[in-house]
Amino acid sequence: MSNTALYFVLTALPLMILMIWSANRIRTAAEFYATGREYGGLRNGLAITGDYLSAASLLGITGLILFSGYSGLLYAVGFFSGWPIILILLADKLRTIGHFTLADVLKSRFSDPRIVLVATLGYFPVVVIYLSAQLVAMTWLLNYIFGVKYEIVLAGLTGVALVTALTGRMIFSSRAQMIKAGLVMILMLVLTMLAFDRVSSSLSELFSIDIWFASNPPVNGAVSEDSPLALFSLGIALILGPVGLPHVMSRFFSVADERRARMSVFYATGMIGIFYILIILLGFLTVHLLGQPEASVTAAGSNLVLVRLAELIGGEFLAAVLVAILVVVLFSVMTSLILTGSSAFSHDWYARTVIGGSKRWNERHLHRLASSVTVVFAASLALLWQTENVANLVGLAFAFSASVNVPLLLGALYCDRLTSAGALSGGLAGLSATLIAVITGPLIWGNLSGSGESFFSWRHPALFSLSVAVLVMWFVSRWYHPSRREGDSDK
Repeated sequence: MSNTALYFVLTALPLMILMIWSANRIRTAAEFYATGREYGGLRNGLAITGDYLSAASLLGITGLILFSGYSGLLYAVGFFSGWPIILILLADKLRTIGHFTLADVLKSRFSDPRIVLVATLGYFPVVVIYLSAQLVAMTWLLNYIFGVKYEIVLAGLTGVALVTALTGRMIFSSRAQMIKAGLVMILMLVLTMLAFDRVSSSLSELFSIDIWFASNPPVNGAVSEDSPLALFSLGIALILGPVGLPHVMSRFFSVADERRARMSVFYATGMIGIFYILIILLGFLTVHLLGQPEASVTAAGSNLVLVRLAELIGGEFLAAVLVAILVVVLFSVMTSLILTGSSAFSHDWYARTVIGGSKRWNERHLHRLASSVTVVFAASLALLWQTENVANLVGLAFAFSASVNVPLLLGALYCDRLTSAGALSGGLAGLSATLIAVITGPLIWGNLSGSGESFFSWRHPALFSLSVAVLVMWFVSRWYHPSRREGDSDK
């Protein structure tokens, strides 16, 4: 065993034991998120931060900044920008209406159970793509440590994920998410301070404009390949996407009252903002310390730039500690995604909208089936997208969220004229448009064809698919008037 692998094991093992010890072996969404009722705004905000902060974002954005300059900053700004929207527009209303999930909001506004099914189907690609990004990042990190082929590591991680999905074990609690948030923030601060210590330039030279407008070669997922309109589409996805993330919003729904909801989002917004400011600083430092981006291109694309930076400033030990913390964080996100994704089918849709004599038995088995299907689909995409930048994949998940669940949520809360038929048709239209654009786009069609050419040229179709969803919602609600509007409530 190499020194790097030894350092990794000595760091990752105690951290994993600590995280599992802090959990309660929770098996249902209700048990998982009910602990949020015991916490005040600060603690629940820290737990929300732990749910949202993704090591995939950290790895991906630093790589994009090195390869794309200022264009890479769009991801850091966009991932944060959705939180002020949640704080201003949704904090009071969501907690007043919802209990755990978006499904409760839709059920309180519409009586048609098919709308909940559409929202559940909208969750599925969000969770699958988000999970695939975590698998890609974790696989490359373990490949860096142990030198095992990507496909073999991915197969092992898929097996672990399937065991987690089928048994329900190792689901991390709110305390674990708070520990995770603290670990990530401390890690970021240490890396930033050590990197600053290695930079001899003044602050004015560090943030020099000339460096950032240099023509760097694009890598997979680098936004410099895209047109201004495509960048605008990406921005829409990044800004609206957090509003519809199931594993984040479910924790937000579970706080005890409206005041705690506001304070939770307030603290989460502040801590998430600090996180992305530190990512931007690390991006600037990476450009100065690693030099030309061509030297950082590996089989992992731009996903291991931060690991190379840690190895440069702290040697094998710091790189191993970084990888260990990131792997534990990624595993925590993975388990949360598996739980929330499967609970959307078994708890939010089936248990609340489908009537059956053996509902409890069927719900439990549907939960396991949905978890397994989620893991298999995510692993398949992780194999296809192994060279893609992981921040780009997270942005794609946000595109589905912004195109399906966000218009349903905002329409249910703020648009009194939105009918059940309009919500159902618009949700299906947004989901269909996003699926068609992604399947025929560069990330799937381009990769499978081998030529890189695709029918839909944008990597992030949120502008197109969200427009389709909103237009269909408006058109159907405006012009389709059945004799009995039984799908709408008076709320």
